[in-house]
Amino acid sequence: MKVMIDTNIFISAAITPNGNAAKAFIKAMLPPYEPIVCDYIVDELHRKFQEKFPKHTTELEAFLYNALQVIRIVPTPEVEATEEGKIRDLKDRPILRAAKAAAADLLLTGDLDFLESGIKNPRIISASEFISQ
Repeated sequence: MKVMIDTNIFISAAITPNGNAAKAFIKAMLPPYEPIVCDYIVDELHRKFQEKFPKHTTELEAFLYNALQVIRIVPTPEVEATEEGKIRDLKDRPILRAAKAAAADLLLTGDLDFLESGIKNPRIISASEFISQ
């Protein structure tokens, strides 16, 4: 089962290693799950950490280095997906596009723009819901 891991899950897992996002992140890394991330998310992670957590960039780099040994990086398509209009934040739309193109089964996120979108494919799931499954 392919799981696209959203930016906020990475950030929360890196900063709060005992939180729900970290628990969900670890679960997504183990079989039967196949963790994936798009190149857009990797770029966004670097950008967000520079903006919001400049003192933690070393930790992020170490975290990403280890995580990306297991997580497959997929390209972000240029062509818009049909359901993108359901995502309020334009910056989140490429993530949905990449998840659809990679045939992700789940999109693991804490972002309300995704969680409240009503999109069914891929199934959009919060960290706490993913942990409880």
